[in-house]
Amino acid sequence: MFRFLYLLATLAVAGPVASQQADPLAGLELLPRIVHYAESDYQAETQNWAITQSAQGILYVANSGGVLRFDGEGWTLHPLPGRPVVRSVAWHDDRLYAGGYGEFGYFPTTAQGLLGEYVSLADSSRPREDIDEIWNIELAEDGTVFFQTFTEFYRYAADTIASRNLGVVLYGHPVDSLFLLPVNEQGLVAVRPDLSYEPLTPPLPGGDLITDLTGDLDNLLLATTNRVFRYRAVGGLSGWSQEADRLLYQQQLNRIITLSDGTVAVGTIRNGLYLFTPEGALLQHLSYGKGLGDNTVLNLFEDRRGNLWVGLEQGLDVIVRGEPVLYYRQRQQPIGAVTAVASYGGALYVGTNQGLFYHPPGVDSFAALPGAAGQVWQLTPTERGLLVGHNFGSGVVDGNALSWRGRHSGAWSSIPVPGRPGYYLQGTYTGLHYLGLDDPADLITENNMPGLQAAVRSVTQTGAREVLALHAARGGYRVELTADWTGIAAVDTLRGPQLLRARAVEFGDSLLVQTQEACYHYTATGLAPLSSFRGVPYTAGAQFLPGRPGSGEWFVVGPDRVACYRGREQVAAYPISVRRPDPTVVALDGGGYAFGLEQGLAVYRGAQQTKAPPELLLSTDEQQQMVRFRYALPLLDRTVRYRHRLRGFEEEWSDWDDRGEQRYTNLAPGEYRFEVEADWLGAAAVLPYTVPVPWYRTPLAYVAFGLLLVLLGYLLFRLHHTRLREQARRLERIRLRQLEEQRVTARNRELERDVRRKTQELANTTLILAKKNEILLQLKEELAKLQERGAGGKPPQQLLNVIDRNLSNEEDWAIFESHFNEVHEEFLNRLRQAHPKLLSGDLRLAAYLRMDLPSKEIAPLLHISVRGVENKRYRLRKKLGLESNDNLNQYLQTLA
Repeated sequence: MFRFLYLLATLAVAGPVASQQADPLAGLELLPRIVHYAESDYQAETQNWAITQSAQGILYVANSGGVLRFDGEGWTLHPLPGRPVVRSVAWHDDRLYAGGYGEFGYFPTTAQGLLGEYVSLADSSRPREDIDEIWNIELAEDGTVFFQTFTEFYRYAADTIASRNLGVVLYGHPVDSLFLLPVNEQGLVAVRPDLSYEPLTPPLPGGDLITDLTGDLDNLLLATTNRVFRYRAVGGLSGWSQEADRLLYQQQLNRIITLSDGTVAVGTIRNGLYLFTPEGALLQHLSYGKGLGDNTVLNLFEDRRGNLWVGLEQGLDVIVRGEPVLYYRQRQQPIGAVTAVASYGGALYVGTNQGLFYHPPGVDSFAALPGAAGQVWQLTPTERGLLVGHNFGSGVVDGNALSWRGRHSGAWSSIPVPGRPGYYLQGTYTGLHYLGLDDPADLITENNMPGLQAAVRSVTQTGAREVLALHAARGGYRVELTADWTGIAAVDTLRGPQLLRARAVEFGDSLLVQTQEACYHYTATGLAPLSSFRGVPYTAGAQFLPGRPGSGEWFVVGPDRVACYRGREQVAAYPISVRRPDPTVVALDGGGYAFGLEQGLAVYRGAQQTKAPPELLLSTDEQQQMVRFRYALPLLDRTVRYRHRLRGFEEEWSDWDDRGEQRYTNLAPGEYRFEVEADWLGAAAVLPYTVPVPWYRTPLAYVAFGLLLVLLGYLLFRLHHTRLREQARRLERIRLRQLEEQRVTARNRELERDVRRKTQELANTTLILAKKNEILLQLKEELAKLQERGAGGKPPQQLLNVIDRNLSNEEDWAIFESHFNEVHEEFLNRLRQAHPKLLSGDLRLAAYLRMDLPSKEIAPLLHISVRGVENKRYRLRKKLGLESNDNLNQYLQTLA
């Protein structure tokens, strides 16, 4: 980088010819590159009140919606508690201090510039409702932080807060151990560390209020609403610059800072930004329409690369002062897309798609050349004037006048004819033309050369009588000319790759043929594709272009940048979007280069010190099974692309893209290295990353698993043993239950046999009793009949008594009852309990009915007639309380 800056510093004296030539850029208003960030970019409020930057290069902005963080990859918004308008920010010692209405404190920051949880300092000072808006935060060299409202300030040091009220004040300024405050109606006051103070100046003339301060006590600048004063410890207060007073009058000055190179920047409310020398001479005025996005400047801040940030009422601008490139901004008369540039006669000429423009020395803009409207393709200085290749033909410029010399079809390119000064071979819309510039200058001969009627965009000499002619759209030709170059001897169409809108560029003894897709080395044998040139790999869309002859300088022009080389070493790269597909890079008289843009012109000349490139920030965070790598190169004024790879997972680089993060999921345990490269300044970063072995795969886990397996085996053995014992007990219980069942079955069978036997005995007893009673009744009836017939006289009473006694013998009933109870357990007892009013005859009838005996068999047992049995059945129903529809036998059967 240093060697390139040295090179730029010496461009103005690149050779004896250049040093004798006038500067064609003298007086031309060239502005630095300005990048505008609008509300739609950062997704917050429009107003930006203060700006600061961390050691890592991350930008923080006090926005009306909160604190904005910008690392070059994206914006994030961090509101304060209660969401007040944030008016001030300052970064110091890994803390981002912020303040708003009723609130001030800090965010701790990590090594990667990430913000931690906000810490409020307002709680430790006084109730929030008693705190006005914190409009300014200033940092002293010893780390003391001053939080300032418009009526008082808070001094924060060693975690202690002290406050002081001196009246109405605006933006304070720390100098050494003092804090300088502009106090309304008092002038400038110096506050000591013990909060005592002393006045430095009386009130300003006219009672002007000091709005801002910059510098030190040896050279302090005080800005009021209309002018700037100078204060020196020795000499006191004085005016600064009459030119500045004239320019700044009634512009309502708001902020003033001194930049690292001594430049003084003054931001106004009404008319944008003014840049002055330390003595007060105007360097530049930037406003709406001249680079700035807005005329109301709320804050100024110089970043670590020397760029100037401007907080605006409507957005945020960065003025790129850290690179030696300036731009011609198109204003009232846009010049269009630049296709050709040339220095001639001390003036600068620019050919565009809108015509030919020129810049005479001492004028701040370009003027259109009369009669030259339309597309200009080429500008070639000659001894007879500036030869112009135009859409309408060829012409010669002398001063600010264009003389048309040939109204043939459009001319793209021209090369001098060897050995014939004033004669040129031109590539035109209709082929090759032979152009002669004779004396006097107003006589030009122009002849079409039959033999090649194709449109020729580029023509390059490749031999004594040979040229390479490239078609305007596709292909090319090797053309052999006649000895005097006035005619075509032969045409050979190039074979091989398709050449789409090809362009030939000479690098000393090397001739390159380039398209948007490829680069070829042209030789007598044809086109050889190149993968690199002078050690620089070729990438699609890039073109190699030579610099000033003899300087060793050359350029690689890409879609969004220009890389500058000296020999094989890249010395710088700039985000310049040169017009394509035919980029224009021209060495200027007096030093420097001009780059043709789609809208205007870019120029760099002279050298300036540049800052060290920022570090590529790389961090990681984990979420469940996913790891995310975040990376950013804090080049805040351009788009940065990255490529990455995770060594141990993927060995090939990814494609370039502008995403600042990469995620991986379900990585296997092991050691990894995440590598990321940025496409600016060779920035790269590496972060080792370890996916730990899961706990269940550690040696301790294996030991635990082994012990667990042993324990599990033991438990299984115990369980199996217990199950065997339980199974044995269960089988024993089954065996015992089966034995019991067998015993019960045997007993039941025995009981059944006994019941059957007893039933049979009961039946037999009943039958015997019934037969006995039946016989006795028959005897009694026969005796009665004999008595009625009078035969044999009266039966002996003794015999009748015997019969009656046998019929009513209680022993028979006792025998029956005994057998009956053996079969029908406790039936009679339960019947007596249920119906205690039943008589003995009722119980007998119930017992016979329980045995399911018919009335015919019951009658002899009761020694009554069958009808008498029915009558007894009826009376029994009544005593049992049965209804007429109730079944007496069923009732007795159910009485268990």
